[in-house]
Amino acid sequence: MNLPKRHHYVPEMLQKNFIDDEAKLWTFDSRNSAKGVWWSSHENLFLEGHHYSHINTDGTKDPTLEIWFSELEGEAAPVVQKIIAAARRGRCPNLTKNERQTWDFFFYQQWRRVPDLFASLMTAEQHRDEVERLIDELERSGRRLSNQERSNLLDPTTLKRMRSNVRVASLKTGNENVLAVIGARGLVVGRIDNLRKSFVLGSRPVVKLTLPGLTDLSDTRVEAWLPIASDVIVGVGLYDRAEILVPFNTKQTRNQNEATSKQSSQIIGRSKALVESLAPYVGTKVQFKPVVTLGTVGD
Repeated sequence: MNLPKRHHYVPEMLQKNFIDDEAKLWTFDSRNSAKGVWWSSHENLFLEGHHYSHINTDGTKDPTLEIWFSELEGEAAPVVQKIIAAARRGRCPNLTKNERQTWDFFFYQQWRRVPDLFASLMTAEQHRDEVERLIDELERSGRRLSNQERSNLLDPTTLKRMRSNVRVASLKTGNENVLAVIGARGLVVGRIDNLRKSFVLGSRPVVKLTLPGLTDLSDTRVEAWLPIASDVIVGVGLYDRAEILVPFNTKQTRNQNEATSKQSSQIIGRSKALVESLAPYVGTKVQFKPVVTLGTVGD
């Protein structure tokens, strides 16, 4: 059995909705800024080898989570296309109950599954500090570790495996409260009103917009948006409207693109000029420190 090795943390089925007329994508990666803006394909962007695999102590890998995400993407793909098609006709998608539940779950998972978010929650250095703290706590409880045992636990290869497994384990669990809030709020679909403009997609694609001191997603003044095509974006809406369609003007589109770029280490888009104009913003607000996780509604 050939196990999947190339794990896309932003699905190809989303990336394909941002390709140019030659089926390519323009991209900029702040971690390799010297390369500038370059042309690539959705097969080779927003992916890491075995990103969702649990790594066993013998080095073997269990890709169960990647397979599960692939199945979710397969279920979500027709819902995404239904939303896009309706928006381009100037209509709400009129999702069924099952389609809406699929969308909500896909949106929630896409929010939390990307490396940029996890890196902001726990850097490699912070993980090592936490392991050392737990070792010290274990020894204080009476279990003395030999120098070799301590060395083995703090070996860089071991730490990398443990940190990866923490990420995978966290993604296997969810928070029903967050999903309940997303489901309770309506769906808002945005369509760019200037066909010469377009959205970019980021390595951390869900953008949460808040007012100072206000982060609770149950408050309708808190917004969360995910671009699903170069001209269509979807967010959490109002409690008293199941679905609404709104226009995105040039300023709103630019603000969304800048917000995406700032929180993402990499962006892709159909326009070279657009990606070049956003390159100075990319990764400028990537925060590598603990923040409130998606385990609460206030994330």
